[in-house]
Amino acid sequence: MAIELEPIAQPIAYSDIPEPLGQIVAEYRVEPAGAIAYSVKAGQYIQIIDVAGSQCSDFLAFAGIDHCEELDGTVTRTLNGVAMPQAGLHGKYFSQTMQPMVEVVQDTCGRHDSFLLACTDRYYEDAGYPGHISCSQNFNLVLHPYGIAPRSGWPAVNFFFNTQVADGGAIAADESWSRPGDYVLLRACQDLLCASSACPDDIDPANGWQLTPIHIRVYAATESFPKAMGRRVAADAPVQLTKESGFTPSIRKLTGNLTEYNGFWVPNNFANQGDHAEYWALRERAVVMDLSALRKFEICGSEALELLQLAFSRNVEKLTVGQSAYGCLLNPHGGMIDDGIVFRLTESTYRYVGNCDTNGDWLHKVAAQHGLKAIVHSSSDRLHNLALQGPLSRQILQPLAQFDRGYGIQTIAELDYFRFAPGSVAGIPTLISRTGYTGELGYELFVQPDHAAVLWDALMSAGKPFGLLPMGMLALDRARIEAGLLSRGHEFDDLISPYQAGIGWTVAMKTKANFVGKAALEKIKEHPPRVAVGLMLESNDVAGCGQCVFPTGDRWRVGTVTSGTFSPILNRSIALAQIVPEYAAIGTELEVGLMDGMKRRVKAIVGSLSAYDPTKSRVRS
Repeated sequence: MAIELEPIAQPIAYSDIPEPLGQIVAEYRVEPAGAIAYSVKAGQYIQIIDVAGSQCSDFLAFAGIDHCEELDGTVTRTLNGVAMPQAGLHGKYFSQTMQPMVEVVQDTCGRHDSFLLACTDRYYEDAGYPGHISCSQNFNLVLHPYGIAPRSGWPAVNFFFNTQVADGGAIAADESWSRPGDYVLLRACQDLLCASSACPDDIDPANGWQLTPIHIRVYAATESFPKAMGRRVAADAPVQLTKESGFTPSIRKLTGNLTEYNGFWVPNNFANQGDHAEYWALRERAVVMDLSALRKFEICGSEALELLQLAFSRNVEKLTVGQSAYGCLLNPHGGMIDDGIVFRLTESTYRYVGNCDTNGDWLHKVAAQHGLKAIVHSSSDRLHNLALQGPLSRQILQPLAQFDRGYGIQTIAELDYFRFAPGSVAGIPTLISRTGYTGELGYELFVQPDHAAVLWDALMSAGKPFGLLPMGMLALDRARIEAGLLSRGHEFDDLISPYQAGIGWTVAMKTKANFVGKAALEKIKEHPPRVAVGLMLESNDVAGCGQCVFPTGDRWRVGTVTSGTFSPILNRSIALAQIVPEYAAIGTELEVGLMDGMKRRVKAIVGSLSAYDPTKSRVRS
């Protein structure tokens, strides 16, 4: 039943929920199928905890002396431009008068609903359950003492509720994603009356068919909690909160526009310059950017080489110490698990730099399946990296870089493409690599996190006379599309082979006797279902990921856009796409279907995957 609870004066040590995050001001247990109302002061934090997992909790907030101002989902979506606020720049929920009510500080679940009403009596009546208790009726009961008029249905933020808008506009719902102990941490932007429920819906999968409690903790306004989103890299893995790299404090001094990427906070762009200026700095001068979100794995042991020969697409045996190679990790059906770079550090030790935390698990599995004596461990938290890219990057780095003996490199000018060497930059121990993700001459600098701030300051100071700018993800994405460089989840996934993704040249089919996925790739190589191409659009419209590609004048598809952007240096819109081989020849005229694919068609010409510098002369200069 619906009840209103008084704050717990002395916090109880609950054994079924995580430890408190800070000083508790008030604490409440919302019993299954119940609801409570409670007050919070401006600046205090509200932690809404799913005790047992898969339990939804509707949330209401009211401001003003007579509680006349309430949280509004429509206003919130309009002001933020996103379906649900997330920790970061677009993290606030607003009232009808566009005043901030609460801000998302942390969220370990990541899937909620702000479109639907809290469940209503009408919902259960229509389903054949008259008299079933509902969240809306529970809210009416607990809000009545505050003089708030009852409603048939309450617009609420439905935390932990799993809804999606399906094709055709239907709103589909399923069991909550939340696990035991998952929570949302909110900060009150003003004095509020709040209400929270433990949803009583037991007639569909929303609450996992079992009703359980919700727990509320209110923390003091004097506390300070880092903004973070939760992510799990595997079904059985613990939740990880968004991290900061060693460079993030320096970046935060220059911009507040950060977004979560691969478990790290990264800048979209920088204040007082913008991504357009950052892009031109990359193409004409130099930029510096934080790439610490890449994952690093150390591979060693007497059979480390044998492991990489099996798991990695390139022939690692051909690498000399101080040389690296770009390629991909493959699964048995020839799909790309990840793309990345293998560095040969010594005769028997290697480093793989890629995108996924689970790469280590895959390498462990391959080693175990083949009985190999190889050790794989992550060094991602101990090794952060900064990219210095652009035609003037060598001039900036030249006076700062010194190299250790043993790799045969004495000056930065001697460091060739896909070569690396240990040394120092501005006196900071650094592994200096001639690699990048921009299509320009550039370097990646790997350092310990404790040295990151000093390296950032040294590069920014040395680069100032050259017009060096920091660069964010928006400009980086534009640059990598121009250069025809792949992005996981766009140009490839674990169902797409290197031949379909446009990097078939990374597969050592002739020089390695065996490797994971070879048998499947031998068949795919001859008849790939689609191939990667570049498209030049005869319009300034930007083609989005997933938009369809058609033969001129026809209704049936021959491909899909995977990434698109407007190229300032080419002064036209370009795209990367997956096209059936029969329409993939350079010069073929096609159409990209914008909007609904029919109302607007834009002519596009098939070209090289790399629209900018297809011969790679700039990166090799």
